[in-house]
Amino acid sequence: MTAIDDIRAQLDYTSSVIEDFRRIVGGGTPVDLTGLDGSVAAMCAAIAQLPPDQRPGFRSVLIRLMDEMDALVASLRQQQESIAQELKGVSSRHQAVSAYGRGGGAGPRGSRPRK
Repeated sequence: MTAIDDIRAQLDYTSSVIEDFRRIVGGGTPVDLTGLDGSVAAMCAAIAQLPPDQRPGFRSVLIRLMDEMDALVASLRQQQESIAQELKGVSSRHQAVSAYGRGGGAGPRGSRPRK
């Protein structure tokens, strides 16, 4: 295998990983993106080391990879917004339960008012 074949194989693999992450995030499950940035940086560095006449062949693949990463970011933002809304709902319910538990200062039934 040549360096070009290795880079293309790594780009294809990274593309499939990003698509898998996007599908997982779309289902509401969190994902660990640790290492993804390093992998992409290593591929870009490897492409930069190629002779200049071999680099343009990677342009369309890199553009596709960027589009896939943008779609992953959009899915992560949507997941984040969904979680934020759920947390707001939990907070509102917690506040309502707390207020109900205080009973407007009347205390529990059958108890004597404090002096």
